[in-house]
Amino acid sequence: MLEVKQRSTGVVILLLLSASLLAVSGCTQQGPTNDIYLIPEGYEGTVYAYYNVKNAPPLTKEGDFDLHIINDKGYFATSTPEMDYGLVTDKYYYVDQNGQRTQIPSECLRINGTGGYSTNIGTPDEINISYTSLQVTTSKCGPDFQETGTDENSEALPHLLNEYYK
Repeated sequence: MLEVKQRSTGVVILLLLSASLLAVSGCTQQGPTNDIYLIPEGYEGTVYAYYNVKNAPPLTKEGDFDLHIINDKGYFATSTPEMDYGLVTDKYYYVDQNGQRTQIPSECLRINGTGGYSTNIGTPDEINISYTSLQVTTSKCGPDFQETGTDENSEALPHLLNEYYK
């Protein structure tokens, strides 16, 4: 009888853990990300899309995709509070002076993930931004770049803070 009770307890714990995992994963899987990144032709380095930036414009759409026009400093800023999470369906293009797009091959991209920067929380000078980043290259394309990227240190955040918060 004791053996049956222990098995029942184990099954209940397993079911609770499974339900918790489903609930957590259900919260983060909201659908496709559907972002388009337009990067200046020839740019190499880290690219950032900053969200919840005071006085920045809201995201614009191109069909079902959110448009991220990266500047020559390597970033895009939007007042839109949250980025999309879920299945990554993003598209990446180099854009020349005439607006002509060239798709960037996947072996020339390294997706870094997401992060945030916060300071002065609860004050009128509060900054609470989130970002997603990737690295792009024209000269180091291949599996090694996709796996390790570069050690390049970006100055995008200081430029963003100077432009929107000074």
